[in-house]
Amino acid sequence: MFKRTLELSLVKWKNDSVHKPIILRGARQVGKTSMVRQFGKKNFRQLIEINLENQAQRKVFQGVLDIEDFERRLALVRGERMETGKLLFIDEIQELREMMELLRFFAEERPGWHVIVTGSLLEAKMGGKWSVPVGRVDYRSLFPLTFFEFLGAMGKDKLLSDLQDLKMGEKYPYHDLAKQVFGQYVLLGGMPEVIANFAEKQDYGRAREVLQRLQIGYVDDVAKYTKNEQEKKYLEAVVTNGAREGGKIFRYENFAGTDFHSREMSSAVARVEKTMLCHQVAVINSTILPMNLKLRRPKKMIWLDIGLVNLVNEYYGEIIQGDYSGRVMEQVVGQALLADLSSTFNQLVYFARDRDESSAEVDFCFINNSKLVAMEVKAGKTTTSRSLQGLMKDPLSEIVPVLVSWQELGIDRGMIKIPFYLLARWREFIGRN
Repeated sequence: MFKRTLELSLVKWKNDSVHKPIILRGARQVGKTSMVRQFGKKNFRQLIEINLENQAQRKVFQGVLDIEDFERRLALVRGERMETGKLLFIDEIQELREMMELLRFFAEERPGWHVIVTGSLLEAKMGGKWSVPVGRVDYRSLFPLTFFEFLGAMGKDKLLSDLQDLKMGEKYPYHDLAKQVFGQYVLLGGMPEVIANFAEKQDYGRAREVLQRLQIGYVDDVAKYTKNEQEKKYLEAVVTNGAREGGKIFRYENFAGTDFHSREMSSAVARVEKTMLCHQVAVINSTILPMNLKLRRPKKMIWLDIGLVNLVNEYYGEIIQGDYSGRVMEQVVGQALLADLSSTFNQLVYFARDRDESSAEVDFCFINNSKLVAMEVKAGKTTTSRSLQGLMKDPLSEIVPVLVSWQELGIDRGMIKIPFYLLARWREFIGRN
């Protein structure tokens, strides 16, 4: 079993005096079910699991009226009784609307209960008659494994410990080793089934086979959240080809080489985004807060996982030869930031001047401690960033400049330099800057 960082947040939730039901979001196959089971068994005296994708279990709770009715059905059919000290886990809750609507009553009538539900296609399947009990639930999100989680899963505990303890200004004697292992992570990605398979077999071919199976599964999933055949055509085009745009700025018109128009594809991409298979990163053209998103301008695509991006684009040859091109590393950094910022519901954007001003562009920006962090990704030998340096000289700009590259940790000409393998600790390194 993998140790996931999100478990720390769930332990805190468990120990809080007020603990609303949690909706755990995440794309299919990112490990939601396994993580909740692991968390439940470690922290509660009993885990009561209901899987609503299972037809027999769904039938038991179909038409449930209220909390008392739910308790009766649970006791009579499952022979179990929910009470304090137990964790109730409802998997794939989007399969039964009445169970979703019951969440508000869990919070109001059984505040002592600990309840976690998952729904990988929840938002995509919800129509106008569905409603999430706003204010009566909490949210958590799970993403593919981060690099630190990858190190734990691969049994590289000493390297993980070193990287967690390294301080600003210190030279790391095993810098080249850390780069090499991070390169392995870039090649494989962070999908749990892929990492579990590779940790056991040490076979890249088998890992690729798992990725192929996952990709086919995501395409097959389209039918589960489509309304009609016409819509299915557009959604299928996004899920099949969307990873081609991972780490890139894209346009809806002729999306990823298709011959479809902007209107249909913008709707399809937005719908796929709700399944958490992708994320659209909007642009800003000013560093003055609050951020003013330019939603009509092209967005940057961050796909679910770099492993899938490699598979669809056939990047393997380039990566093995050491060519970590910008598009690859922007995807890697983007998915890491999304996983980290999701807990604060922070907006991830990129910066680009208007065309008539200059060509300045910075890969990622977000707010931290009421300041704008401007983060440039440099995968090649050149580690200077004219765009970032230009923003630093701008008298109207007040940014925290960060350069993410293969260089060692440090500060250079006012820029905070973070190596790719230490990106998970960006909060510590930028501090109160």
